[in-house]
Amino acid sequence: MFRPLAAVLALSLVAACSNGDSPTDPASSQPLGKLAGQVTIGPNCPGPTTENGCPTPPSAYLARKILVYNEAHTTLLHTVDIDTIGLYLIALAPGKYAVDLKKAGADSTADLPKVVEIHANVTTNVNVSIDTGLR
Repeated sequence: MFRPLAAVLALSLVAACSNGDSPTDPASSQPLGKLAGQVTIGPNCPGPTTENGCPTPPSAYLARKILVYNEAHTTLLHTVDIDTIGLYLIALAPGKYAVDLKKAGADSTADLPKVVEIHANVTTNVNVSIDTGLR
């Protein structure tokens, strides 16, 4: 009667003492890095620029997305929302990724596409300035 109980206790002890850093553990248990940034959009109104310009409406950020591809830029892995003040953040496994932009209208940016390397427990910043083409 005590043998099955002893076996269960022994297995529980082995499981509790096992190291979670095994190379065979799923990638989700490995430390992640982060990709984050600030997106700016403008100009937001036609005509001569004024001192304060036209503020970017929250809907302008929501219409655009940050796209994360594999390094070769052949497979879309993630579509990342930009919040209503222009910030984005995503946790990624360490590795190299191609970052791009889902544009709206006549958008252009010199900041993307770009290949970035994500490291465990580190935030990699990629800020994006979008030219809307309004003049």
